[in-house]
Amino acid sequence: MEQPVQPPPQSPPGGHAAWVAQAVPPPGVVLAREEGRLDVAEFVEVIRRSGLNRPVAQTERIAAMLAHANLVVTAREATAGGQGRLIGVARSLTDFAYCCYLSDLCVDAAWQGKGVGRALVAETKRIVGPGSMLLLLSAPAAMDYYPRIGMERVANGFIIRRDG
Repeated sequence: MEQPVQPPPQSPPGGHAAWVAQAVPPPGVVLAREEGRLDVAEFVEVIRRSGLNRPVAQTERIAAMLAHANLVVTAREATAGGQGRLIGVARSLTDFAYCCYLSDLCVDAAWQGKGVGRALVAETKRIVGPGSMLLLLSAPAAMDYYPRIGMERVANGFIIRRDG
């Protein structure tokens, strides 16, 4: 007997509009696009302060990761004189039409739990638009975080792991 085809899960109520509404940083924080401009040393420091496991000792590799990302959304402390201290980054690869892979989401530990991560994810989704899905592979320690901010857990995926 043939099994009925299950419809794909639907987006949470509100869909893209609900994410756009969340693309607001907490007080004292400014979001910006910085692809092609984000300093490698600054990126390495926020990765370290966030606890995200990335090859931060391999400066050339981190530089290549930034150079080839076509969407980099940053969170900085708001200052009167311009760019404040970097406190969070959402680094993605996207075609801006159908898919977006949010590869790195890192928030300085001092700012975690204050809405910075949610705002970075929401701003990334706002930028890529309603026709694009956003995919993220979570670090084990953050598996419970993403459903709390409204992301749907998926099980269908495959990987070929990197050598180093």
